[in-house]
Amino acid sequence: MRNTRHASPLSGFYRALGQLKSGLREEPVTVLHLGDSHIAADRFSGDLRNLFQGRFGDAGRGMMMPGYPFPYYRARGVSFSKSGQWSASNSFSGDPGPYGLSGVRLTAHQDGARLALEVDDGVAEWAEVSFLRQPQGGDATVTFGGARHSVSTSGAGNDVVRVRIASKGRKLAVETKDKSPVSVLSWAVGQNRPGIRYVNFGIPGATADTPRRWDENLVSKGLANLKPDLIVLGYGTNEGFNDGLDTADYTKRVSELVARLKEGAPQASVLVIGPPDGARLPKFARSGKQARQHCGVLGEDEREAYSRLKASKSGKLARWHAPPSLSMVRASLKDVAQASGAYFWDWSKVMGGPCGIHEWANAEPPLAASDHVHLRSAGARRSAQALFDELMAGYETHVRLASR
Repeated sequence: MRNTRHASPLSGFYRALGQLKSGLREEPVTVLHLGDSHIAADRFSGDLRNLFQGRFGDAGRGMMMPGYPFPYYRARGVSFSKSGQWSASNSFSGDPGPYGLSGVRLTAHQDGARLALEVDDGVAEWAEVSFLRQPQGGDATVTFGGARHSVSTSGAGNDVVRVRIASKGRKLAVETKDKSPVSVLSWAVGQNRPGIRYVNFGIPGATADTPRRWDENLVSKGLANLKPDLIVLGYGTNEGFNDGLDTADYTKRVSELVARLKEGAPQASVLVIGPPDGARLPKFARSGKQARQHCGVLGEDEREAYSRLKASKSGKLARWHAPPSLSMVRASLKDVAQASGAYFWDWSKVMGGPCGIHEWANAEPPLAASDHVHLRSAGARRSAQALFDELMAGYETHVRLASR
């Protein structure tokens, strides 16, 4: 009889890991991590990928954003290049859709435009490219490992065309064959062996509202193709710096996002990450050395009068401090996780709570950037290790309970 008394919200994910570890599972365990700038350069997510793959096996890089949809984007383990004119569309920036799970796309309107991906170390055993099917869509070729496939992207709108090549290779290339539009939504490389695939789609500035701009059909088909065992939601920092945020409405919208993702991937466990600690120093106080060196938690009176104090450039706010919405966002995300049966992880606790970001920014070497928002590589690694350790403690508990 299955023991559900102590079942974790991550039981499904832990069960998949256990099957992987025992050799009972042949297909990879896939993690889908959606978020903002904290994972756009693949630091925090890349460190988690290394930790998971180090323990449970490496099934390859998996799905990625195409090329460089924004300057900050990086994908650990591969290199990108492009030639010709490719225009980038970004769901956060308000560019017209449609969008799939990556939240971006690259489009060319000329013959001979080329995108290329190269595996940095070793070879991949398969490659896949997802194109947007659209009226008057153009033709393209996909090459990988010596194989070459032609594809037409013309057809009814808001659909996807996938080209998968089962061949060993290091370099994946897409080349347009005419002047009709060819739009690339994502591409992927992987290995034909059990292990972990950790897919990260992070967009600088993104909030939990950004996925609301993604096409329902494209997202549904993307989830069905990816088949994630764990979905990680890593939003909240940008919402936390929004002083006018309606937290009740925000909670409702995040709940709807979680429900939408669970509907598209009913097999997946969900992990909701509360944003890391962050702080702001008002512009009017940036010339003062003492203000730049000091961080202090807002008092209750300062929180209640925050808008007025900020507008009047009050000296009471002349220090680094967490914006008042940040803790409310964290509480909202925790409520959503509990109500939806997801697991909640509070990133800020790893940093020591309020003003932890100030300590990290002033550490030697620095763990956080001087903007008191973004993390340095060392801070990302420490954060990833803390989350991984907590997840693995839960996994070990699951294994012990399952063996009884």
